[in-house]
Amino acid sequence: MDPEHASQHHLAQRSVWQVTAPAPPVISAAYKNPAQQPAVVGFARTPRTVVLEGHSTPGLAREGGAVDPDFVGSYNSAKAAGITNIDAYMFACTGTQPTGVACKSPSTQLSEFQAVIQDNNMVLGHLWFDVEPASGACNAWNLGSSQNLALAQQWTALLRQSSYKWGIYGNGNQWTTMFASRSTNIGSDLPLWAVQDDDTPGVSTVTTFMGGWTTAYAKQYDLDTTSCGGSVDLDSFTA
Repeated sequence: MDPEHASQHHLAQRSVWQVTAPAPPVISAAYKNPAQQPAVVGFARTPRTVVLEGHSTPGLAREGGAVDPDFVGSYNSAKAAGITNIDAYMFACTGTQPTGVACKSPSTQLSEFQAVIQDNNMVLGHLWFDVEPASGACNAWNLGSSQNLALAQQWTALLRQSSYKWGIYGNGNQWTTMFASRSTNIGSDLPLWAVQDDDTPGVSTVTTFMGGWTTAYAKQYDLDTTSCGGSVDLDSFTA
């Protein structure tokens, strides 16, 4: 059976990290202060995995893409709490920003992100590239379907060349807001972390595929849950 995961809000809006739990129904929330150890409130034992925010949405509009300033501190806090399985995700600058700031090139954003990982000797499992639309204070994937596809394929080509293990986080129900059709393939050879808000745990229960994927590595199955003093999502990951 897939281990159960609890995570903070949707990735594009998430402030810090996700906390993954070993078994239902116990879940938890993590807090932003990197001086704190990751909050393991309500767990009978230490979470199996945390997924840290590595590249944040505020950096899109201000800097055209930036590594989250709390990334290293959050990693060190997770390690201090005895958590050894750590992933991270990247919400890149992929749209025209309301501030007029241009996005850095994909290669520059990726290089800056991976340089922080390497320079701080961070040992990470998977890195997840967040592909979901956003608007308001910062924008993502608002270039039109043709340009979005070209940009997404540029990104996935770079991810394949990376020495790190990259996967894609995405929601099939959002796919046609970014691309020409639900079947548009941006890189189905990469692992998929699928969003399917049906309250049913288990990676094998994913049915809302898109983009050429027919299997998933992870599933986000319950959004906007409140527990243990925080807003969390629930996920299942492959063991």
